Amino acid sequence: MQTLGDIREHFLRVVKMSKACEVDLSTALDQGQIDAPAYADMVTGCRGCTQVGKCDKLLSTVPVLPQAPEYCVNRDTFAQLRVAQAG
Repeated sequence: MQTLGDIREHFLRVVKMSKACEVDLSTALDQGQIDAPAYADMVTGCRGCTQVGKCDKLLSTVPVLPQAPEYCVNRDTFAQLRVAQAG
């Protein structure tokens, strides 16, 4: 079983990826597009990721992404929130 990564680091990683995907997680929470348990699940999913180095490199070099990378466990959630916030 893989050990989960540091919660603070992964919380910040989720926030960075959301910004890169042009998703505002605070707005998503305020507008009921996501709830607190789902947000926590996003962070927990990120904590179990094996591609952290790849993710950090991507986020440090690419300010805006058309979508989260294929290996991102939150890819579908970011895509759904992006559509919800665009409409």
